[in-house]
Amino acid sequence: MRLTVLGSGGWIPTSSRQTSCYLITSGTQALVLDAGTGLGTLHINPSLLDGVETVTVVLSHFHLDHVTGLGLVSARGLGDRELTIAGPGSLCYGRPTRSILEEQLLASPLQTASPVAPARWAELGWETLSFAGHEVVTWEQTRHSLPSAGLRVGDRFAYCTDTEFDPETIRRTAGVTTLLHEAWQPVDAERGHTSGDEVGVIAAQAGVARLIITHNHPLPGVPERTAAAAQAQFAAAVCATDGAVLEL
Repeated sequence: MRLTVLGSGGWIPTSSRQTSCYLITSGTQALVLDAGTGLGTLHINPSLLDGVETVTVVLSHFHLDHVTGLGLVSARGLGDRELTIAGPGSLCYGRPTRSILEEQLLASPLQTASPVAPARWAELGWETLSFAGHEVVTWEQTRHSLPSAGLRVGDRFAYCTDTEFDPETIRRTAGVTTLLHEAWQPVDAERGHTSGDEVGVIAAQAGVARLIITHNHPLPGVPERTAAAAQAQFAAAVCATDGAVLEL
C-alpha cells in the first residue's frame, strides 16, 4: 500500500496545507480518507490515480474541512472511475450519509447538479467494506463536538481524527503499523480535539510502529510544537506534510 498526503491540515487550508485528505493505493484500488480541500489535488494531478479502477472515499464526519472536496468529484481523475462514498450518517446521526450530503452540501443552489450522482453510497458500521484484502473496521468516536468515525484497515493502518483523547482508541488501534491521529495543539487542546502529548501516549500504549499526526493547526509553528510534544511520549511521531508519499 502507498499513502499520498493530499491534505494534512484542519479547519482552513493554508499555503502549505490543504484540509484533511489522504490517498491510499494498492493495485487497482484506491481508498481516500476524508474529502477536504486536498481532494482537489486529484484534479490537478490525475496521474496519482494511474492504474486505479475503483475508488472508495471514507468520511470521518461531515464538518466542511472534511467534505468540501466532494464538490470536485466530477472533475477529471475521479469522475470516470467506479466510486463509492462511505460515511457515518446512520452510525452517528441516525440519517443516511447520502441524505446528509446530497440534500445539503451538494444540492442546488450550492451545486448546479450533484457531482457525485453516479456514486454508490455505503454506511460505515452498517455495511462491510474492504480494501486490499483487509476489512475496513469502523467505530463511533463520541468525544468530538459532533460524533466522528475512526477506522482501521487490518494491521496496516488506522485513522482517527476530530476526537478528544479516548482510551478506547488505544484498544481499537493496538498493534497497527501506522496510526494517523489528529493532534491540534501541543498540550491542553481545545474541546473535541487531542493534544500532542496525548496522542504520543495513545501511540505508545497502542504499541504502533509509526505515528503520523494529521489535522494540523493552520497557525505557523503550532504543528512543529505539537509534534515535539508527541515525540516526548513516542519517538516515532511526525507531522503529516502535503505531498509526502509513504509505504504502509
